[in-house]
Amino acid sequence: MAAMLEHAAVAAGYGVHRMPSGAGHDAMILASKVPAAMLFLRSPGGISHHPDEAVLEEDVAAALEVGVRFLDEWGKQHD
Repeated sequence: MAAMLEHAAVAAGYGVHRMPSGAGHDAMILASKVPAAMLFLRSPGGISHHPDEAVLEEDVAAALEVGVRFLDEWGKQHD
């Protein structure tokens, strides 16, 4: 799934930076039951898991574009 997510990002014209996540995200909990991959958005100032955390509108638009491409490809492979 991570490779498919990376492919979707590249196909949409965005760069990719793979990174491990040690955080206890839902994906970690669900991974034993269903496949999971995560797409992270930049947080200006590096603030995370705090009320002051923010994302840029253009990053949200990019993530949505990548997500649609990912789901389209996932659907084609699992028809």
